[in-house]
Amino acid sequence: MRVALTGPTGDFGTLLLPRLREDRRVERVVTLGTRGASGPRVVHHRVDLTRYDVESELVEVLAGARIDVLYHLAFLHGRTRSPAFAHEVEVIGTLHVLAAAARANVKKVVVPSFTLVYGPRPGNPVLLTEDAPLNGCPASRFVSDRVEVENQVAAFRANHADVEVTVLRFAPVVGPTVDNPATRFFRRPVVPTLLGFDPLWQALHEEDACAALLHVLERPAAGVFNVVAADVVPLSAMVSLAGARALPLPPPLARAALRGLNAAGITATPPSLLDFLHYSWAADGARCRAMLDFEPRHSAGEAVRSLRS
Repeated sequence: MRVALTGPTGDFGTLLLPRLREDRRVERVVTLGTRGASGPRVVHHRVDLTRYDVESELVEVLAGARIDVLYHLAFLHGRTRSPAFAHEVEVIGTLHVLAAAARANVKKVVVPSFTLVYGPRPGNPVLLTEDAPLNGCPASRFVSDRVEVENQVAAFRANHADVEVTVLRFAPVVGPTVDNPATRFFRRPVVPTLLGFDPLWQALHEEDACAALLHVLERPAAGVFNVVAADVVPLSAMVSLAGARALPLPPPLARAALRGLNAAGITATPPSLLDFLHYSWAADGARCRAMLDFEPRHSAGEAVRSLRS
């Protein structure tokens, strides 16, 4: 097989690329991004997904390499000071990548997402299925961009029945190497929470996220799948498992505290994500287990415990 992936130096690209390089089913890996390096069985093409004319360049590379499977992993999970740039990379970049995949006759596209897109709501059921509306979190650029990407992918699936599109909605991915809002939140020695609220949370170990991406390489997997550990853990217990101490604060004070910590550069947890500390938003992983025959090896508790230094 010939596999391409965007975002080779991001969290998911860093996890998946070594596994693809060692996989005997894979003849060649083509990486696409502003950074990256060629190596054994890996060819890197420097492309900027924010460029207005990048689609033609992507088509040339994908068609020329006769790519079978495309992993679109170019999402900014780390710290960024420019929401506009993040939007260009993730939302506009996804438009370019999907259009190029169709023109280059790529037959399988895999896109990671997050259960964050369901959004925290007081009326959420105990477990949210893949058919639940994507309410997101309008105040959060991080979440809103991912909802917009999912809407683009859904439109692409409807208009390109000949392309197998797989969306893996991960619970917050945590582990010793990844850097995202969840890991930055739990790695603080003292974690602000909301006084009087203890919503149910889920977490996915980074090794299980990588395993899920690799699992669908050859397996028929058209559709959307929640990828979550079997257990659901109260936020207070998750903070404790991470080796941190919860500091319950009244909501206005918690928002002010996070805003001050962000301004001081002490934490990168945006105050816009406070609603996720308020209401539960747990997802149901039954479809993934039944249709993909995939279940994470690590529990949510084990995943969060891996953050301990």
